[in-house]
Amino acid sequence: MNQFDFDIVLQKYLSGEQSPDEEKFINEYLENNPFNESPVFEIEKEKIGKRIKQKLYTDTIREPAYIRFLPWIKGIAASILILLGSWGFLKKSEYSDVLKLETLGNQGVVEIKNTSKKPQRVVLEDGSIVILKEKSSISFPEHFGDERRLVYLHGEAFFKVKRNPAKPFVVSTENLVTQVLGTSFTIKSYDDARSIEVLVATGRVSVYEVADKASSNSNGVILTRNQKIIFDKKSKKMELAIVENPVINRSEIRVAYGFTFLETPVKETFSLLEKAYGIDIVIENDAVEACKFTGDLTDLSLFEQLDLICKSLNATYERRGTTLFVRGEGCSK
Repeated sequence: MNQFDFDIVLQKYLSGEQSPDEEKFINEYLENNPFNESPVFEIEKEKIGKRIKQKLYTDTIREPAYIRFLPWIKGIAASILILLGSWGFLKKSEYSDVLKLETLGNQGVVEIKNTSKKPQRVVLEDGSIVILKEKSSISFPEHFGDERRLVYLHGEAFFKVKRNPAKPFVVSTENLVTQVLGTSFTIKSYDDARSIEVLVATGRVSVYEVADKASSNSNGVILTRNQKIIFDKKSKKMELAIVENPVINRSEIRVAYGFTFLETPVKETFSLLEKAYGIDIVIENDAVEACKFTGDLTDLSLFEQLDLICKSLNATYERRGTTLFVRGEGCSK
């Protein structure tokens, strides 16, 4: 059996989906494997226990409901898989999709590092989901406290937070703190980057600067869906903007026939886009506001929709912060 086949069988064994023959193979392998008696195996027991605990926090395939405690022999199987990854039988390449988990000190803090080449899914104790990007890490308590759910991030991650008004969810980075009750958002905070970005997909997010020890003031802002903030680490300035690919919130708007318009006043057209994306659109002159629009905007992105509308109106639009401004000569009579 080659490395790939063994890996598949062992993963099936760990998840309880093995066939009788596969279970027999793994059990015999565990009994006969020389690593069981290796001094190195004994030395690594503590580290292995911590790595096995990773399965309680991460699962890139199944929902949390499918994660279960496994018998000790399956824990040994997982241990051997990790050990052999270093010692030859199942030697992994540097591209192995492995999340490293360690319990740091006596604080009961869990750290997860994504050393793979693709995003990894992490399920937190409260049911919140984190999509951890490559070369990124998060750390958090084994058990969240009574007042808040605190997570530290280095790098980039998307968060889908389980709503709990009584216990805010807080993400701390090098310079910024992001606090929510229940929403989804992305944070980009790489140590070697000049700026930090927070992008909101749904809900409302409070973002504020980590206050200087000598000052009680902190720079902060409230973000809503399809908005982002860019924080310059050097100048300490926050720039509000619209995300590059705004997404429609279909729970708040129902478009019976898609974005199809027939001689619709442009003010109504923009009003529908505002509601769909949660973004303010300001018409700066009456010449444009008096126009009507006919066209099909279905399946186009927001900015493609705006390009098409403005082209038909002899108008242009400009992004200023989190607002779009439209102006132009107006439609031909």
